[in-house]
Amino acid sequence: MLSVVHTFHGTDQDRVLADIRSGLKNVEGVEGFKFASINQQINTDDILLFSKWENRNAFANWTDKVGENKAFKQATPQMFEVVEEKY
Repeated sequence: MLSVVHTFHGTDQDRVLADIRSGLKNVEGVEGFKFASINQQINTDDILLFSKWENRNAFANWTDKVGENKAFKQATPQMFEVVEEKY
């Protein structure tokens, strides 16, 4: 399992959120997609997208579909192998 964190910075929150939502439109159709959460940090202009994937290939398949989305082009993802999860 792979966890991916994107951090977006920008003062135009409406544009950044629109770009993120646009990028996520097709995520449910990607095999290996597990979960995505958009989070806005309190008292800053930062937005965090946290997603879970079956593996790195599933994530790569989705990033190919995001295309030239400005928000995703500017945010370098951090990738983490999941060691353990509790719910």
